[in-house]
Amino acid sequence: MKVCDGVYAYPWTNMMENNCNTYVLDGDGLILIDPGLKRYVPDILDAMKNDGLNPKDISTILNTHSHPDHMDGNSYFDRDKVKLTMHEEAEKFLSQVGGQFFSMFGLEFPDRKADYFTNGGDVELNNLSLKIFHSPGHSPGSICIYWPEKKVLISGDVAFSGSIGRTDFPGGSLAELGKSIERIAPLEIEYLLPGHNEMVQGSDAVKSNFDFIRRAFFS
Repeated sequence: MKVCDGVYAYPWTNMMENNCNTYVLDGDGLILIDPGLKRYVPDILDAMKNDGLNPKDISTILNTHSHPDHMDGNSYFDRDKVKLTMHEEAEKFLSQVGGQFFSMFGLEFPDRKADYFTNGGDVELNNLSLKIFHSPGHSPGSICIYWPEKKVLISGDVAFSGSIGRTDFPGGSLAELGKSIERIAPLEIEYLLPGHNEMVQGSDAVKSNFDFIRRAFFS
C-alpha cells in the first residue's frame, strides 16, 4: 500500500498471530523495514509487486529492534545482496537475553549479524536523508526512523495509535519509553507508521495521539 511518494506500508491485520507491520522506503534501491516473521515474507514480496515495486531491488534491511516478530524474516534474504543494519544495542540485546525470545516462539536463532550499525543521528541510506532516534523503553536497541522530507515517522514498538509498546519484557522500562516518546513527539509528522496496528495520518491527529499517550500512560 502506497502511503506517499517513496513510502509503502504492509500492515499485519491477522489478530490470530503476532507479527509486525512492514514498511518500504524507495531510494537508490529499496529499504525494507522490519520484514517480520520469515514465513510471511513471500506475502510481503507479492504485495510489493502489486504496488509496482521489484523485490529484487531490496538492498537494505533496517530493523527497528531485535524482537523476533520484527526480524525473523531477515534470514529470508541473501546476505551477499541485501545488507542488514540495526542499532548496536539491538544486536547486543540479541546476543544476551533477547535471544531467548526466539526459542520462546519456537523460532531458530538468527544466523546473521548486522553489516553495520545505525545508532542515531543523521543517516544517509540508499541516497535518502533520514534521522535515526535511539528510543529505548520497549527494547534497549529500539529506534525510530524519521524521513523529514516526507514528514514520516516509523516508530517501531515505541508508539502506536492510542497505545505504546509493552515494557514488561526483559530490557523494558516505562520511564525510558516515556523519555523516548518525548524525543519524537515534537517532530513534524504527517504519517505515524507504527510497528503494529493502524497508522495515524495528519499532523493534528498525530499530535492528539501523542497527547493521549501522555495522559493514558505517563500522567
